[in-house]
Amino acid sequence: MDDLRGKRVYFLLITILVLIILLSNLGQNFKTDGFSTSFCLTNYNALYSRYKSSKNYEEYIKSSSSYIEKFFKSNRLKPTEKSYIHRYTTLMPNKKHQSTLEVISKYGKVVKRYEYVTEYFEDYRGAISPGIYMDVPQIIETENLNNVKYKSSIALTDIYKDKNLYEIFNIDIKLKKIGISAVISPVKEGDLMLTSNLYNGTYYNYKDGLTKLLVSQTVYDELKYLTSKGYEVRVKSGAEIKETTLQNIYGVIEGKNKLYNPIIFAVFYDDEYKIDDKIYNSNIGNLITSSIMLEVIRAVQYQKLIKPDRTIIFAFLSGYNQNKIGLNMLHGSFENYDLVLLEDIGNSLNSVINYSKNQRDLTSTAEYYLKKNQINILSKNIDLSTLNKYTNITAISSQVQINTLYVTKWGKFVLDLIGNSCYNLDFLTGNFYKLRLFKNLIREYSAILSLITLILLIYTIFKRQKPLT
Repeated sequence: MDDLRGKRVYFLLITILVLIILLSNLGQNFKTDGFSTSFCLTNYNALYSRYKSSKNYEEYIKSSSSYIEKFFKSNRLKPTEKSYIHRYTTLMPNKKHQSTLEVISKYGKVVKRYEYVTEYFEDYRGAISPGIYMDVPQIIETENLNNVKYKSSIALTDIYKDKNLYEIFNIDIKLKKIGISAVISPVKEGDLMLTSNLYNGTYYNYKDGLTKLLVSQTVYDELKYLTSKGYEVRVKSGAEIKETTLQNIYGVIEGKNKLYNPIIFAVFYDDEYKIDDKIYNSNIGNLITSSIMLEVIRAVQYQKLIKPDRTIIFAFLSGYNQNKIGLNMLHGSFENYDLVLLEDIGNSLNSVINYSKNQRDLTSTAEYYLKKNQINILSKNIDLSTLNKYTNITAISSQVQINTLYVTKWGKFVLDLIGNSCYNLDFLTGNFYKLRLFKNLIREYSAILSLITLILLIYTIFKRQKPLT
């Protein structure tokens, strides 16, 4: 016993360190470093080729959802309600035929033809329907349409300026009453497609609407001048609003413990519209995000012998440009869940976090792993109004090329978050996220702690006692 005099504190400290290391390493060895950038890019190329070859948006939805469904099956994810694909309908813009905007001489010759997208675009605001009209336009500069007399079937007007959608709808009705069938209105500056309501997703399906075009301010001023000289304008609009079928895809990895609420990792797999078989203003956006999520699924399921403690649902949503309607469909399809919505991840190392008040813990965990993977958090905002539980992480970027470093860091982040929130959940770490973070932190540095413990043990064994005086 004399040999232990003065060493008991050291042995107690060593015992505590050994127990901490031991407890932190109990459970399944979920690997968070199995993300493959090359496999991710394979998924991206598959989705992008479908996007490029599809004739329209709805065809891309069908083609890409089929690819995702096959991917789920090959990786042994289970469907929800006996089906991976869940369909819903919504109103969407549709091109019935090619549109044109031309100026016609008195002899019927085309003297000016304007460029689609850059100089004019379909206006999806208010009440619309496709049509073809040729007339000398009528310039309308007053909002008091009751005093306007009919002169032409085509109106050149700026009275839509600064009006909301409901006000535009009411103006459309008044224009129809005075005999107007087609409207050309200017956009002061900015993207014609964005102004057109194409990316807003709120439309009026009105069978007797107007043929409507948006033009740049330069084109509008030119049309006013040519109108004053008596030139006719030919308007041909192919825009219509029709009911369209969209699809969400859900795949499930069942957890061992049903006491934990499922966690949903969601992305949008649709991107910007294709216009006239061309890709305008296209970015890699949601396509690379979807590709990262598919590779995360492969990396999780590659660890065949490891089953999560908590059920994981992977959701690929559509309707991104229809006010994210696919997300609303998700909320209506599940109860008692946590949700992580990822947007544009893989496109930069700058992110913004928005989250609901009842998902603070999961958000704090996500914040920890974002920082661990050198992903910057530009802002963090809490939503106090919603009853839905969600953590929305968005990467901020406008790049048009894939950066493999960004892709790898985001893939590692998602795997870290899944590993922390779905695996090795005992009673304490499953219900107290700070203990779970502490456990993962110890596991991450267990090699260093083990070395420190060994050095402390050797020091304690060979430590000489001070001689008695």
